[in-house]
Amino acid sequence: MSGLESGGVFELIKTAKLSELLALCPIENQALINALYLPLMEKSSEQLINNVHIDVELLKIPARILGLVLPQTHTAHPEESYVASPYGQYVDYGRYETALELGKLRWLNVLANRVFDVLGKICHWAKFDQVVLVDNLLFSTNLYPKKPDYNLLALRQFLQKHFPDRAIVYRSICPQVYPEWLAQLKSNGFKVVFSRQVYLLDAPGGAHRRKRALDIDSRLAAKQKHLRWAFLENPDDQQLTRVLDLYNQLYLEKYARLNPQYTLEYLKNLIEGGVIQLKALWHESNIVAFTGYFILDGVMINPLIGYDRSYPQKEGLYRLLTMETMLEAEKRGMLLNMSSGAAHFKRLRGAEAQLEFNLVYDRHLPWWRRLPWTLTRIISVPTIWLVRRYGL
Repeated sequence: MSGLESGGVFELIKTAKLSELLALCPIENQALINALYLPLMEKSSEQLINNVHIDVELLKIPARILGLVLPQTHTAHPEESYVASPYGQYVDYGRYETALELGKLRWLNVLANRVFDVLGKICHWAKFDQVVLVDNLLFSTNLYPKKPDYNLLALRQFLQKHFPDRAIVYRSICPQVYPEWLAQLKSNGFKVVFSRQVYLLDAPGGAHRRKRALDIDSRLAAKQKHLRWAFLENPDDQQLTRVLDLYNQLYLEKYARLNPQYTLEYLKNLIEGGVIQLKALWHESNIVAFTGYFILDGVMINPLIGYDRSYPQKEGLYRLLTMETMLEAEKRGMLLNMSSGAAHFKRLRGAEAQLEFNLVYDRHLPWWRRLPWTLTRIISVPTIWLVRRYGL
């Protein structure tokens, strides 16, 4: 199956042709396909990420290969992660975030829960998760090339033809990071739907060095003679099991089980494929914290972090891993997207709050299928006000 684009051809790839087409792609793209998408095609997705139920298609474009993530909608899955589920993001995680951030405003929390109850019913009825997520990495924050490297209109038309019953979605478009993606997608009929507020650190510009918090964290680190940072070059299963346990302690146990529940096998794929680089904080022979880097076209994220929550709080493990990540981004000359959450903490360290959006095309769908996206756009108006008002 193919669709013509000026300058090249779009082609949904059959597995038999994959190795031939991969050989023509940049090395980084080959690593991403082999470590992230291909395993999800060879096994059912929930075997690799427990709370993600998707199908994956690969699409050849002139510059590289894209991953297309297709959420499965025939069965409802509790705790489905927001990384592959609009329902998980806007209904389940929205409800969780409201309770977490606005729990003290009881009247607002009660009102929000009623809104989520109604929205959830409408979203189930209107098959909200029936989407195609373009170039979705299944991390909390999605990254793209700095500028679009294919014709967005041609691809939109291609996807409409091959997935006529699905909305087309690009996750995590932050205008300050991807202004050209935003402008071109909007010009091609995509709706701008608020996603969340994220925190960007201009590490090359030294934004963190103009804050007193860095000095305080540096003094803390200097006192921790018993702790040392080191990259995990060839981690064994025992080390990766420990890393995964620390991630689970933070993201699943302290926060929400709606965060992606990665398995050891999936983590091994990402590490062995060079997609994620792990840096661990050691206390003698024990890993007590870690941060995992993913870099694409000048932007760094750390979608995998964790620390031992049983460790004495005075040791400041979260402060140490945050500082280490900021310094690594500075060393590499990368803009650091620190994702959402811990707003006050990140602001004190020089990060600036910016809004992030999902870009959605649903004009080819009947009105009742478009309804959830229309409602989320309406709800986003007071949501953005609350986010800014309370510094969430």
